[in-house]
Amino acid sequence: MSEKLSLQEQVRERFRLYLVANGLRQTRERFAILEAIYEQEGTFTIDDLSQIMQMNRFHVSTNTLYLTTQLLVEANLLIRHPFSSSAAVFERITDERPRSYQICSHCHRITAIKSKELASSLETYHSRSFSISHRVAYVYGLCASCQRKMHKRIKAVEAKSNAPKQ
Repeated sequence: MSEKLSLQEQVRERFRLYLVANGLRQTRERFAILEAIYEQEGTFTIDDLSQIMQMNRFHVSTNTLYLTTQLLVEANLLIRHPFSSSAAVFERITDERPRSYQICSHCHRITAIKSKELASSLETYHSRSFSISHRVAYVYGLCASCQRKMHKRIKAVEAKSNAPKQ
């Protein structure tokens, strides 16, 4: 009788197979990092992951975190988002559903887009010459808060330039 594996068991097995196929060691640290990542929701940085590992009382070096996250990206278990120029931002892959984000070009705030139309468009995209592992869309622009601040600055400059000269 075949039992359905939990998400944790599925990703653990996929990672184990990836490590074996590539002749890499199956270390306790790598699997502890994988487990910590898959217990979290949303995006995270290496610093966030380091704090999670410390809270779990499992101490690993920053180098081990960087190397393991790179392996998880290569194994298609983790996405490395191009959100930030300063710190790498990651997100676990839990299913085949596409993800969409809007990113403010000014304050760099990131919010998930909940659009059925965009998700449908991403899901229906196929390519004969490219094997798709996951789908992510990024939309850049200005958030409402930054738009208001920009509008206030423009109004202030206009008011200053229209003021009578003395």
